[in-house]
Amino acid sequence: MKTILQALGIMLRPYRQTLLIGAVAFVVGLAAGLIYGWYIAPVEWTDAAPVDLRVDYRANYLRLLADATRAGFLRPEDSVNWLGQRWNPRDAAREIRRLAQQETDPARRGTMERLAGVWEQAPAPSLPARGGGVSVTSCLIPLVGLALIAIAGLWVLRRPTPRAAPRRPGPAAPSIGSAPEPAVIERPGPVEAYRETWEPPLSQHQVTYKLGDDHFDLSFPIELPNGEFLGEYGVGISETIGVGDPAKVTAFEVWLFDKNDIKTVTKVLASEYAYRDTGLQARLRQKGDLVLASPGAIIELETRDLRLQARVIELEYGTGALPPSSFFARLTLDLAAWQKQEESATP
Repeated sequence: MKTILQALGIMLRPYRQTLLIGAVAFVVGLAAGLIYGWYIAPVEWTDAAPVDLRVDYRANYLRLLADATRAGFLRPEDSVNWLGQRWNPRDAAREIRRLAQQETDPARRGTMERLAGVWEQAPAPSLPARGGGVSVTSCLIPLVGLALIAIAGLWVLRRPTPRAAPRRPGPAAPSIGSAPEPAVIERPGPVEAYRETWEPPLSQHQVTYKLGDDHFDLSFPIELPNGEFLGEYGVGISETIGVGDPAKVTAFEVWLFDKNDIKTVTKVLASEYAYRDTGLQARLRQKGDLVLASPGAIIELETRDLRLQARVIELEYGTGALPPSSFFARLTLDLAAWQKQEESATP
């Protein structure tokens, strides 16, 4: 079950933003509909037809019709019009006959029987009553609101992903007891470290981890110039050692996702201590191939259509009670991703 959940998480990783926006739009639309329907424009019934009355009220209504007919205020032939357009006269005739059998007043009982006979001969109504239900306008307003929310969500989803502005590297690494600092995302200048490709990458970012950034987990999309999504790559914390705050990171995960591939490729960038410790080695190799972190080291990941190179630009280990070279105080990586080019046919 855990493996299935991990695979599902990897598959949905590129769509986290889409799913989040969709969930927020759904909640906002649901809340707006409930507020509008319950408070702004609640349903109000008016001009209810006699057939919509409660059973005891409907019986009283039929008795009143019989009394009005007996007193001469209403002709039996005209009493059909007082049943409303949605009450079938034959159904009303059966109901008034049942009431007549329970009636103790002979005069009223006779009038009820007479009305039943008239109603049984009356034609069934052909037009539905236009009662006070929900108007067309009250139905259209929330639908238009939901449509606008959906259009706004689609516009946000199709908007190009903002790129990080160039920033200069921060100062030297802090000590263990210093306050956490957020990850620094940088876009470096012209590519010089990857001369073998002789082409600029589709996406390139320089990231810096500093001790205390316990939520270090960055991801970046890979897109063509026309905005077509090809995949995603990123780096995050893979393993920590020791106890207490801040967390002591001894290994990072560098991963590459290809929308046209069935799996996400992952490699683990390990400290010297984790790279040589047999217990940590066995645990980290379950996540991906192990690479020793050292200045200038290059991690290469390839999928069916994409290629990623992560180069260690700067590395500094923390000091303290833990073994030497066991956790990172600062790590800077240069991440660059390309789309594989189709090999030209041999002449």
